[in-house]
Amino acid sequence: MDYVQARTRLIDWVRQQLIGPAREGPLGISPLTRYPTGVLYPVEPNESGTDPAVISSTEGGGLLDEDVDLAGIGDEVDDRARAQPGRRRRYVPPSSVGFSFFICGEMQLSITASAATYRASDGRGSTGQFQPIRFERVALEERTWPWSRLDRSETLIWQGRAGIDVRMRPHREGAIVTVTLVNRGELGDVSPRRRQAERVGKSLFEARIECAIEGGELVEYPRVDPSLLTEEEQELELQYRDRRIYAVGHGAAVDWVVPASGLPRISSEFMPRVEVPITTNEFAEGDDYGEVLEFRRLADATRPAELERFVAGYETWVVEQQRAAAGLGHAAETAAAGRICGRMVTALGRMAGSVQMLRDDPLAAEAFRLANRAMREQMRRAEPASGKEADTEPRWRPFQLAFLLTVMESAIREEDEFRDVLDLIWFPTGGGKTEAYLGLI
Repeated sequence: MDYVQARTRLIDWVRQQLIGPAREGPLGISPLTRYPTGVLYPVEPNESGTDPAVISSTEGGGLLDEDVDLAGIGDEVDDRARAQPGRRRRYVPPSSVGFSFFICGEMQLSITASAATYRASDGRGSTGQFQPIRFERVALEERTWPWSRLDRSETLIWQGRAGIDVRMRPHREGAIVTVTLVNRGELGDVSPRRRQAERVGKSLFEARIECAIEGGELVEYPRVDPSLLTEEEQELELQYRDRRIYAVGHGAAVDWVVPASGLPRISSEFMPRVEVPITTNEFAEGDDYGEVLEFRRLADATRPAELERFVAGYETWVVEQQRAAAGLGHAAETAAAGRICGRMVTALGRMAGSVQMLRDDPLAAEAFRLANRAMREQMRRAEPASGKEADTEPRWRPFQLAFLLTVMESAIREEDEFRDVLDLIWFPTGGGKTEAYLGLI
């Protein structure tokens, strides 16, 4: 079995364990306990609440069904908080899931909904003796509903247990359409024991809604006005500006397929996944900095001239990025690119400063040589244990040496202006962050 097949089997298994069904027959525990996601709960009349994740620690946190006595939490609560009356907060689980997308032209949609329910046994055997309650899965018939601009906004499915809701808002030359699957079941005013059983019976498991665009043109979802974003958000928007976003999810993630030929499809996704592309930690094709990366060579002599050539390669790339930033048309993108390039220039200056320090400070140069010797010996000793043959001389990866040069001067000199800056390597697992940190240590 190849890697792709094995990974697909693992993902499918995880999905079955979290969303269901896990192919294990009738359940001996509540399906609400067995399957923690992909569930639409029945509506609780006259109830409103807050996700417990946003409740601050000074308010007690967690799921609160009782009044909170702020005075009893601890000494960290100030006098003003102690004087406040207890507040009742309750987490109300979701009863709907959906997504929004942007479409132009005469739209025609085909909306498909699917789900399952669980039916509890009556707790008695054929002879009347009590038996453990079992929950049996009942698959609801998959329903498909064609919708156009002239159709009604909601249709009931599964004998009124659920509804498909479509809302349209004109936007520019098209419309933003929101499609939602809603659990229409309601909890009655019953005892707590009966209430839990009713919640299980009226919940929709494995809930999923999909929309095929049969008419109209699906276009990219409108992005937020850059002026409303923080500087970090503006920079992320710039860095990922080539990524196309066709929909946003409500209550879950959203996935889409936009083929070159065929119907675009959008679907809800309670277990989002993404394949992370392989990231190289070597030089780009055509770049060659000789033997400057080898531990042995740097352990024998500091070689600041070769290190300066190494830093100059980074400077060339920074200049290219500055040139690309100057060609951006939007003012917010230009400003974000300027901030990013400014940090590149700062890193470049720190790298050059460390190389100059190796020229001027004999003690720093000796420490640098010793660090490279220690790293080489560690690599050589680890190779036999890992089964690798020592057919090549151990060497730094380019980003590792760049990190070492960036932080070396501020790590050595207490008066350095970057002494209080935390320099963190952002690189996928297995790329070599540990070796870079060890070199600095």
